[in-house]
Amino acid sequence: MTTFTDLFKNSFLEMFPDTVAPWDLILTLGVALLLGLGIFVVYRKCFIGVVYDHSFNISLVVMTLLTAVIIVTISSNVMLSLGMVGALSIVRYRTAVKSPLDLMFLFWAITTGIATGAGYYYIAAIAFLFVTLVFSVLRSLRQRRETYMVIINYDARTETEENVRRLLRIYKARVRSKVVRGERAELTVEILMKDDNLSLTNTLAEIEGVGDVTLVQYRGSYEA
Repeated sequence: MTTFTDLFKNSFLEMFPDTVAPWDLILTLGVALLLGLGIFVVYRKCFIGVVYDHSFNISLVVMTLLTAVIIVTISSNVMLSLGMVGALSIVRYRTAVKSPLDLMFLFWAITTGIATGAGYYYIAAIAFLFVTLVFSVLRSLRQRRETYMVIINYDARTETEENVRRLLRIYKARVRSKVVRGERAELTVEILMKDDNLSLTNTLAEIEGVGDVTLVQYRGSYEA
């Protein structure tokens, strides 16, 4: 005698076929690869971090493919999906993601893989286009001036520091640190410039008492 419980189990299991057609898997992987390569291009063209990591960008493409494979696998077998959830719950990743923007791209790749693996290709494609547009617009709205750190080594016995401060005043300079070692001093100043004004270092070096001048672009987070 067939009970309601048996009917419920049968109808539930029918929602998840035991096998996946090879052509459906190839289509899913193809779409995931195209969207993953799209994320690859966006990350490379719109990178605004400190040092571009090509290996991390490659991992975005592979992560999109692997996430799609996982979703296809767990959607085809209920028991396997439960086992895979338990197996993935014990995985620990030790690599720290330093940039919040890199974390956003990781989440973007995983989201694209999930949508593609579930068969929602149009959702993955529309989301890719929309996120790319939003990211491009927000990136273009950042401040026109870039933040630089100027490290100046000078003679602490003279009025060199006053001359340096007077020159950097037009760059909205902010003193971040000052170190005095005997007769020499080192001043670290944060300035804002529209472009790489390399002539500034030459101008600072011409000031009497100034020794070494270092100009470094700063792209990390800081408090205004």
